[in-house]
Amino acid sequence: MESQMICRIGAWIVKTTMWVAGLCVLFSLASLCWPQGVSSSVNGVLLDPSSSGVAGASCKLVNQGTGATRTVNSGPDGRFTFPIVLAGTYTLHVEATGFKVLELKDIVVTSQEVRTLGNLSLQVGEVRESVSVTAEAAALQLATAERSGLVTGTQLNDLALKGRDFFALLQTIPGVVDTQKSREATTNSSNAGVFINGTRDNQKSFTVDGMVDHDTHSNGSMAFLPNMDSVAEIRILTSNYQAEYGRNSGGAITAITKSGTTEFHGSAYNFYRHESLNANNFFNNRSATPKQPYRYRISGYSIGGPVYIPGKFNKDKSRLFFFWSQEYTGVKRDFGTRFANTPTELERNGDYSQSFDVNGALIRIT
Repeated sequence: MESQMICRIGAWIVKTTMWVAGLCVLFSLASLCWPQGVSSSVNGVLLDPSSSGVAGASCKLVNQGTGATRTVNSGPDGRFTFPIVLAGTYTLHVEATGFKVLELKDIVVTSQEVRTLGNLSLQVGEVRESVSVTAEAAALQLATAERSGLVTGTQLNDLALKGRDFFALLQTIPGVVDTQKSREATTNSSNAGVFINGTRDNQKSFTVDGMVDHDTHSNGSMAFLPNMDSVAEIRILTSNYQAEYGRNSGGAITAITKSGTTEFHGSAYNFYRHESLNANNFFNNRSATPKQPYRYRISGYSIGGPVYIPGKFNKDKSRLFFFWSQEYTGVKRDFGTRFANTPTELERNGDYSQSFDVNGALIRIT
């Protein structure tokens, strides 16, 4: 009886320990899944055929990638605002009594943006009728005076970069100059050499999902650099931006990482450079000098999607998502020859009688 009691207590301790460990893992994962700290907002004005504001209309904003939904009502003047909207592509549904349902699709919202949809006209009719419209890209930023540029996810995916260092793409933005001659691979100093509107190199700010990614001792290097397959977009604020993006006065660079969607997506890649693929230069050929090692291998993968258990948890795949990405860089190359003067055997023994300069004169030792 005593041995059975001890076994039951031992089994209860094991089960309790497993439950506690599971809860700790769950809370640890939850702490990694907080929404990104960099957000935007979406606003507009609802008007009837007489150009008067439509009050009390139900406005629903749906993320086309995750299915996440937010709902607000228009104010007395017909204005509506969705604050704290993450970057993505959205659909807007508007319902109001006495008007047809308005559906505005493919609203692209980038990070740190005040996305203004302008005046939206509602047509008189029954709610069961609907009008579907495809949103147009915002040609001008009308809500704020800031000047900014955007490196889109399409550019990150389609433009070839030798070293997969996305800082090389920042020079496509007006006012940004990249003085680094070669970006062979990503480093913790990839942000060096990028100047925004002529300001000093260490005056710009770089954040990842709103978190400062600087070595705060110097501002000249980074704690880490996300790989290109994990970045959704990069926004560069060049001037007149709000104080919330402060800290440094020379411009603000923000990288927004990808998140999971309702469907599974992934990638895998391997980039390889080798001296056998390069031609030797004229002077090496003349002196019969072989090519020096020049080898880079950049490999990586990414996967993202919904976290769900069919029929039991997150059945509609709209509440919990994941994204995971890794990249590895291998390097072997000759960075050149460095010439230096070293003591001769006589000099190491204290004898400088044979120490001559390039003109043959004895070097005087004081």
